Amino acid sequence: MPYNFERAWPKDETLAWEIVHQSAIDMEANGRKQWDTSYPPHEKIAQDIREGNGYALRLDGETVGYAAVTFGVEPSYEQLKGKWKSTLPYATIHRLAVALSNRGKGLARLILTEAERLCRQRGVRSLRIDTNHDNAEMLHLLDSTGFKRCGMCYYERDGKQTERIAFEKVTRF
Repeated sequence: MPYNFERAWPKDETLAWEIVHQSAIDMEANGRKQWDTSYPPHEKIAQDIREGNGYALRLDGETVGYAAVTFGVEPSYEQLKGKWKSTLPYATIHRLAVALSNRGKGLARLILTEAERLCRQRGVRSLRIDTNHDNAEMLHLLDSTGFKRCGMCYYERDGKQTERIAFEKVTRF
C-alpha cells in the first residue's frame, strides 16, 4: 500500500483535527475517558503543525492518520510514578489517531513504525507515549510493538489531574 508519513502543513490542519476529533467522539461514545468532544481542541492540532511536530499519514494521497511527534522533554514525564527504561534523549508521541473509515488496517502500527524512523534519523533511541487505562486498542498495540509499561504520568485538564499509563521503547540502530 503506497503511503507517506510526512510533516503536516497548515493546509492539513482541518482534516487532521477532524480525524482526531472523530476518534475523540468515538472514545466518548464508548465510555472511554482519555479524549472527549472538547479535547484535544482544534488549537492543539494547529499548534502541533505550527511548531513542526504534526505528522500526517497519507494512503494513496489521502490523509488517513495523524500524530504529533515531539523531541525533547515532556513535562508530565518528569514526575513519573514508576521508572523509565532509559535516561536517553527521547521523542514523545501524542494525539495518534486514524480516520474511523480506515481502522483495522494496521495504520496506527504504521504510524508508530514511522515515528521510530524519525527517531533514527535524529539519532534518538528512546520513544515514549502514554494512554488511558481504558484505551484497550492502544494498550494492545503498544504491548505488541515492543513498548514497555514504565509507570503512571499525570496531566492537568479542566482543573483536574488525569492519570495515564506511560510506555517507552528503546530501539537499536
